[in-house]
Amino acid sequence: MSISQAPRVVEYPHSDGKPMAESPEHLEAMIYLITALQAYFAKRDDVYVAGNQFMYWVEGNPAQRVAPDVYVVFGVPKYPPRPTWKIWEEGKAPDVIFELSSRSTAGEDLYRKFRLYQRLGVKEYILIDVTREYLAQPLLLHRLTGREYVLVPNERPNDREWWADSEQLGLRIMVRAEDTGYVIRLWDPVAQIFLPSPHEATEGFLALWDQLQEARYRAEEEARRAEEEARRAEEEARVRAELERRLREMEAELKRLKGEDSSSTT
Repeated sequence: MSISQAPRVVEYPHSDGKPMAESPEHLEAMIYLITALQAYFAKRDDVYVAGNQFMYWVEGNPAQRVAPDVYVVFGVPKYPPRPTWKIWEEGKAPDVIFELSSRSTAGEDLYRKFRLYQRLGVKEYILIDVTREYLAQPLLLHRLTGREYVLVPNERPNDREWWADSEQLGLRIMVRAEDTGYVIRLWDPVAQIFLPSPHEATEGFLALWDQLQEARYRAEEEARRAEEEARRAEEEARVRAELERRLREMEAELKRLKGEDSSSTT
């Protein structure tokens, strides 16, 4: 085959060189969602969690791409890690996509990505505004019903929180307004806990480590006391045996002396 007949190699870039996130709040939220979901599905080999990488849906056309902030795919191998997500190779689009809206992405998130993810069959499309500047609500969960997205109403237990249930993840999503900004947390309704952030997981690990160290110290102290008590009991037994031996010797000597006295008087 001549060079002119060689098949065209299509490159699918892994990055466009842009920053991972537009602000520290977006970066923190992205890291939390990815790490929390990876930990939550850690024991499942058929769930893939990733984010901030290109997804391609048209083979041979790398211009047709989008970079979801966070996505989850069910029914595919967890390994190996993919540098990009190519729908024609994997056989399906992600089941859940999170987009963290910002000044530069809000319009695209609400319109172009909305229509694209709907067309690709993404079952849940979740928009979160961590700064509450670009969306009407800080949490918008769209669920694919038939061929169209339906907005799932948020629950408002108070004026600082927005909650929505993800049927695909089996988790509840909460966005809470705090003095430092908006915080995202995923609630496990079975375990009745929030999935921890990396910082919280580290603090939890350190607290557990302290508990284990304290337990080890107590066990060593108890073992040391038990060893001392065993030595003391052994010493007491030795002394008692020695006293009993000497007592027997004294009784034997007393009997001998009494025997000699009896002999001398006869």
